Amino acid sequence: MRSRVAAASVGLLAAGCSGLMGANTTPVAEPAPAAPQSISQEVIGQTPWPVKTRYVVDLWLHGYAMLETDSTGVPDFRRDYRDGMVVAKNSRNITTQLDDNADALRRGLRQNPRLILGQELVLKEQSWEEMGNDIAAFLTASDAKASGHDEHPSILSTWKRTKGPSAETTDMMTALGRIYRSDADRAWLKMFALSLSDEHSKFYEQYWREQQRTLRPVLAAVDSQFSQRYLKFFRSYLRGVQLPTGEVLLSLPLDGEGRTFLAGQHSIAVGFPVSADSSLEVVYTFAHEAAGVVAEEAVAESTSPAEQRSGVAGRFVSPAEVRGGAMLLQRAIPELVAGYERHYLSAARVPMAGASVDTVFERAFPLRQSTVDAMDRKLDTAMRGS
Repeated sequence: MRSRVAAASVGLLAAGCSGLMGANTTPVAEPAPAAPQSISQEVIGQTPWPVKTRYVVDLWLHGYAMLETDSTGVPDFRRDYRDGMVVAKNSRNITTQLDDNADALRRGLRQNPRLILGQELVLKEQSWEEMGNDIAAFLTASDAKASGHDEHPSILSTWKRTKGPSAETTDMMTALGRIYRSDADRAWLKMFALSLSDEHSKFYEQYWREQQRTLRPVLAAVDSQFSQRYLKFFRSYLRGVQLPTGEVLLSLPLDGEGRTFLAGQHSIAVGFPVSADSSLEVVYTFAHEAAGVVAEEAVAESTSPAEQRSGVAGRFVSPAEVRGGAMLLQRAIPELVAGYERHYLSAARVPMAGASVDTVFERAFPLRQSTVDAMDRKLDTAMRGS
């Protein structure tokens, strides 16, 4: 997948949005406390595309996963994810603002589906503290502009204790402004961020830590399969599409539709396998996301301007990414193609009906022949590194 308000929040925004970071936020006037124990990320392997985990990515996507309903085709999130989180929270007798505000947040997503695009912005961030700071800076700056005041409002204090927006914060504010354009959009963002802050402090941080401990053997298996065994076969293609280095982020909420951010940095988030035996899923989803570079170009070339304006072309992108991943593997690691196809057929809940896997796969993810031909040409060019 690609670039795919409660009363209490009013007071928080008036105070510079300091509530976005929950209990970890410290007023500037107070002595700087010791930084909290980091849960930012873990890195496995020293390769051009190291495998990592990052808390802020999982927390942000968790919030969206709790709001979205099941989708047709390949789902954005694990189909059982939300039910599993409800059970986990109920067993702890925990309710947060994310639960209380869920209906209002879903209503906002229905009214403006473009807000879904905010999912991928989290791949620009390194920690929840940094993201809260950037969101607060964006919201307070938007309020100042709307009120006509010339002064620059103070931004959320962080462990870095910066006096003003850094270059990274300014860049993120610009990216936020492209998605959260209207007052209603920014009100939705504020409610969502405050809800996540409550979710973070009451439930998700502890849950995430527990899952990371449980899944450490899986992380090691992924490193063995992806980093040590299969990554080398993607290198010609990655050089050909100008992605020689990057990071692979294992994310608890994700399924076959990963998340990719390639502006300035190269980050691909994929689902965190539930067991060591399913570690190949990371290779499959990486191929799917990496192939998206040529899939989007091929769709653009094989659809008319009118189809692109009407949104018809956009409906071809997801099947093109799925088919493109198989076409990439056919060139790079052909022995994984059948497993890849079965994986995505299972994710889309497509039954095998006696026909060959290839036949069912192509029927499940239909494309115009012109799009397939365009992807063939672009993949061949990329694999040659020219």
